[in-house]
Amino acid sequence: MDKKVYISFELPDHPQDPSRFAIDDPCVVGTLQEQEEPVLCETFWNGLENGGFEGPCVNSLSTGDVFAFRCRPPKFVSTKESVPGTQDNPRAGRKIRLCDFKGNEVTFAGADFACFYGPDLTEPLYAHGGVVIKIDPEYLDKWYQLGKMVWKNHLGPHGLVKMYITKDRRGA
Repeated sequence: MDKKVYISFELPDHPQDPSRFAIDDPCVVGTLQEQEEPVLCETFWNGLENGGFEGPCVNSLSTGDVFAFRCRPPKFVSTKESVPGTQDNPRAGRKIRLCDFKGNEVTFAGADFACFYGPDLTEPLYAHGGVVIKIDPEYLDKWYQLGKMVWKNHLGPHGLVKMYITKDRRGA
């Protein structure tokens, strides 16, 4: 049976336009990609077993429908054993350009993530990591909507959008 992963968001208040970040239950479900990236998925799953991941979402505004999810290196990450991937030396089974990802994929590079949420991906550089999560089809519309909310937040009001990746459903 496929392992499921829960991705939920904490969105900022926006008093001037309360509908700006209005969404019922800002949570989506994805499937662990153990066949595609077995080693990376094992490291990622160990992180989920140790409490999951949480941190801010950052959008560069120039790479299309993708945002970064940067968390502090969790306690279980040993810098002697686990070096985060880079564009020159990705931490993945194969090198993939950012513009070649699908709008339902989440990559993991040892300490940070890239979250691809739509079809407009323009960056030709290589990803830092490999695909560990594919968003389940029934959540794709919500995933796209949440990705656009991260993008809109960077246009203003610049509040903190937090994301959580857990192996159990987190209420929102």
